[in-house]
Amino acid sequence: MRFSIVVISFNQLDFIKRLTSQLLNQGFPTAEYEIVLVECASTDGTCEWLSGVIDSRMRPLVLDVPSNRSFARNRGIEAARGDIVVMVDGDHTVQDNFLEAHWKLHEQRECAVVGKSDFAESKAHAALNAYLNGGGAAKLPTGSSLPGRYFLTRNCSVPKRILLQIGMFDESFDRWGGEDLDLGVRIENAGVPIYASTEALAIHHHFRSLDELMTTVRAYGRDGVPLLLRKHPRLFRELNLDRSLANPFEPNRTPTPVRALFRVAFLAPVYWIILAMARMLSRVRLPRSVLDYLHLRQYTIGFMESDYYKSSYTT
Repeated sequence: MRFSIVVISFNQLDFIKRLTSQLLNQGFPTAEYEIVLVECASTDGTCEWLSGVIDSRMRPLVLDVPSNRSFARNRGIEAARGDIVVMVDGDHTVQDNFLEAHWKLHEQRECAVVGKSDFAESKAHAALNAYLNGGGAAKLPTGSSLPGRYFLTRNCSVPKRILLQIGMFDESFDRWGGEDLDLGVRIENAGVPIYASTEALAIHHHFRSLDELMTTVRAYGRDGVPLLLRKHPRLFRELNLDRSLANPFEPNRTPTPVRALFRVAFLAPVYWIILAMARMLSRVRLPRSVLDYLHLRQYTIGFMESDYYKSSYTT
């Protein structure tokens, strides 16, 4: 079997119904793939619905313990019977060429693939969605080689052998963010090329407001970034933390006066002014530099709030 598609399910019944229907109607040999649906104690009727699904390609895996995303995905990977594990988030939709697009790159050589994950059109979130849709792997054409930090698990595929070899997901990442970046860096360190595929498109239907995203990114800086740096010190530079903080792992690339200017730009009054401007322009396209600033400021400030930073770093 070529593919095992691992999907995590938690209180997303309507989304899951739609996605699994699309996955079961791929223009790909039906004997060559399965869907491992990892059900994480939903309370919206998902289990009852699953009990009525009759298709040999659907393999529900019901977890009866509290599960973070890393734990749930690892159980799905372990249960997978396919040579290649595809991961796609339950709040996405896909076209009938989704698996074929992933296969185009895998049939050429052993690799990992990051598919394109675009947010659906939304007038209320137009500026933010345009920014998110144009970042990371989306900057590059299909077949481009990606650094590990661009790895996103909401639409990706990796040979199961590689995932088992590098230890799958680190289950200590129990909050939003970081587990996919960590996995991507370990895939890169293992010498496995990571390629972008714009053809393997999935549309994301879960929207966060700008304010919600800023709160989430700050929490990521506080909870996820310290875990990443313990494992991969080079990310201090790759995450641009050295724009405003002294780099304890390697020579500073950012001069001290420039770091001081960034620290001034990260002060609360400046942040609130720029955030207010971004809110006002949320229905139009914003310069990438504005949203780059908001993201960097929030996870930097979150990181500075962490016990890890307070006990380990000087500025």
